[in-house]
Amino acid sequence: MSDLFVCYSNRRGMLKPVEKQRVAEEIVEQLRSLILTGEYATGAKLPPERELAKTLGVNRASLREALKKLEHLGLVRIRQGDGTRVTNYMETAGIELIAHLVPMAGEDPTIIRDVLEFRRVFGREVARLAAMRATEEVLGPVRALAARSEAPELNAKDAFQLDFEFYIALTAATNNRVMTLLINTVRDAVKASTPVGTSGGRAPSSGRPSRPTIEGAGSAGRGRGGADRR
Repeated sequence: MSDLFVCYSNRRGMLKPVEKQRVAEEIVEQLRSLILTGEYATGAKLPPERELAKTLGVNRASLREALKKLEHLGLVRIRQGDGTRVTNYMETAGIELIAHLVPMAGEDPTIIRDVLEFRRVFGREVARLAAMRATEEVLGPVRALAARSEAPELNAKDAFQLDFEFYIALTAATNNRVMTLLINTVRDAVKASTPVGTSGGRAPSSGRPSRPTIEGAGSAGRGRGGADRR
């Protein structure tokens, strides 16, 4: 019996009735947050539908819709006879979860670290592919962003936005659809959150796009005549 209500009593106060206009979405938001913050640990069973619906003040149809959305996100597994259990989202979730992780960076600084590491590693490979495949037409926006990044009056907020514009343009030059969709997902997630260190002031050199990367992509692309375009 205790397994059916694992840690439920401790979390009853964390859930609140939802607005009727967007019932399923609000249920998803509340449960997703509890899962991502570890309040519901991997393997834990969510409370039975009847109890959960009563706590949230919703009908079971709306709750089931929300649970299906959580399952689609890779956060839970629904099994007949076993109920709804939290999964290890690092094994089951996709890139769409990034949009929900980044806003939590204020509570977990390692999320920002992960984003910066991704950008650094991703950027090197993107630059290599862009150098091999890019045409003069595609490289134009990349060089324009490089020039804008040199503006002495550039503040931290503008540098932050310019940085992502640069990576979007550079990724477009690779002609790789998966990479483009991936950088779009990260960009949208970060832009939707409050950027760290972008409140104002002049941008430090570390906050600007990497000029050697841009120049390397541009010169190599011109030297090879856009070879290996696929």
